Amino acid sequence: MNSPSADPVPSISEADATGDIARLYEDIRATIGVPVVNLIWRHLAVFPGGLDWAWESLKPLYASGAIAAEAAALRDGVDVPVLSGLTLAALTALGLSQDDIARINMILGAYERSNAMNIIALGALLARLDGAPVEQLSPTLGSADENAVDGEMPPLLTLDEMAPHIRELVESLNAVGGRTEILASMYRHLANWPPYLGAISTLISPYAGDGRLEPKILGVIAEGRRRAAALSGDLVEPGRELAPEIRDEMRAALELFIDGPIGKMITIVPLIKRAMPD
Repeated sequence: MNSPSADPVPSISEADATGDIARLYEDIRATIGVPVVNLIWRHLAVFPGGLDWAWESLKPLYASGAIAAEAAALRDGVDVPVLSGLTLAALTALGLSQDDIARINMILGAYERSNAMNIIALGALLARLDGAPVEQLSPTLGSADENAVDGEMPPLLTLDEMAPHIRELVESLNAVGGRTEILASMYRHLANWPPYLGAISTLISPYAGDGRLEPKILGVIAEGRRRAAALSGDLVEPGRELAPEIRDEMRAALELFIDGPIGKMITIVPLIKRAMPD
């Protein structure tokens, strides 16, 4: 059943968060360095004690810069082409202002940063829950604050708030790269600029349609899981244990998101972002 926020999985929205959940959301935004709490965190918040357990396990790795560094290395290795078509003249002709383009770039940057960090962090949690062996990697140096994204996110539109043709466009974009069980929140943010959705659909659909996208997604997921597993031995033991059934449900959620929208969008976001005008 969907939550009142109309997220595709039960969740606590940023607007509805209160008390400890609101405090954790604020810390997540500040620590990851983006103005949004991604859906996977909002979903973990519905599990009793789940968000607190996950964040307590991971926070020192964020603070040390280890997650940011591995995420940056993962992003740097995403091998997608620079597609042509999203020129400043073309976007202006679609009715987008300079401010619109700046906000769109901010959204793309926020998701590019947070998705890579999430696959590393949550992949480390998943590796621990699975009891995966820890492969030692050479330390990747970096700063926790490097390339933080500032800005105000636009409304996260629900499908019901969209005109039928915009909803159809959002759903067709979400089908690019498959893994449609979870609707990627980024498209709901970008639905505030319908002409832009049409432009990026025209941009990326041929790349996915000829089979080039899927191997890239699989490679990103495999590399993200590898880097994440190497950090799993450095996770902090939380102050309390989760109930076994909650652990099992959280494990299933982590796997669904990592192998689904997170891995997919780590690949797709730079495909869009690199096509944007400077």
